Amino acid sequence: MAGGIAWLSLLVAAAWVAMVSAPGGPDSTARYVVVGVAAAIAVVVAVIWLSRPEPGPRIRTAFIAGSNVACLAAGVAAVDGRVGLVATVPLAFVGMYAATFSTRPAFGGQMIAATVVVFLVTVIGVADGGEDIAELSPFVVQAAFAALAVPVILHHGLTIAGRDRTATQTGEPMQDTLTEVLTRHGLYSAAQTSLSALNRKSRLVVVRVHLDQFQDITVGDGRERGEQVLKRVAHRLAQGVRGGDFVARTGDAEFSALAGVTDEGVEIFANRFRELVFDVEDPVPVSASVGVAFAVTPIASTDVQTTIDDLLHRAEVAMQAAHDAGGDRVEIDWSADPTAAEGPGTV
Repeated sequence: MAGGIAWLSLLVAAAWVAMVSAPGGPDSTARYVVVGVAAAIAVVVAVIWLSRPEPGPRIRTAFIAGSNVACLAAGVAAVDGRVGLVATVPLAFVGMYAATFSTRPAFGGQMIAATVVVFLVTVIGVADGGEDIAELSPFVVQAAFAALAVPVILHHGLTIAGRDRTATQTGEPMQDTLTEVLTRHGLYSAAQTSLSALNRKSRLVVVRVHLDQFQDITVGDGRERGEQVLKRVAHRLAQGVRGGDFVARTGDAEFSALAGVTDEGVEIFANRFRELVFDVEDPVPVSASVGVAFAVTPIASTDVQTTIDDLLHRAEVAMQAAHDAGGDRVEIDWSADPTAAEGPGTV
């Protein structure tokens, strides 16, 4: 996925550069610069996605925001409004990404942003390009269909297909074949089955663990060595939890755990996982960036998957903060505790 987005971004950048010499393209130095900025943003996006095969939420947000800004810049730089509207077509790919990999609020925000971009490019095309709306209307329809209709159709299709249903409804695998711990869908199912026991604790906590050196290991020593690291870490995590706690593999180099804990148990549980990852006697020791989020119990049986998804997302944000701060640390999102200071805390 990361490679596909990167190459697509490079193709878009090349198309915008080609627009510079196309009939109806920029006609002034300022407009040339605007198109250059748009193309540069697309290139930066490509480099980031090629160098970070597991982008965190900040990278994803930057990708969406940067792509919107670049589409707007390329669209308004054209002299011919028709050319400008064609330059907004890459919004379709941004919207499809948001529909597939982002939350519903993020998808809704992207649809609003795409509407604004298409509207502004249309207005500027009519005002500066000399065309009237009748001349531009076929291109407006094309831009709107690409930016809005295609992502909405995809989003609707994913919903109908049951993307947000429970694991038992989707038929997704419950166990990761490499590490033999649960998958994300297995985590949903296990939590649903054990909900009464989890609700007997005061907090439902999710821990996300990213192996800091995994990418370096796979690049330097090969994928097979990386898989050996994953198996060892997964075994230690699974053996190190209490009965009734669950461990899942939720990313290429990432594990998550779910448990019911007491008010005081959040930090203890988080640090336990950080300690379980690192073993100085391993052939290739690795450290962990750990993100933690929790919710107050009880959790209704109808809200299990929604709650876990929210906790996984919040824990991912905290995990990325731990990774950005240098790794080998724990960041806790205390937002669910009204008595705690706002924002993630470091342990």
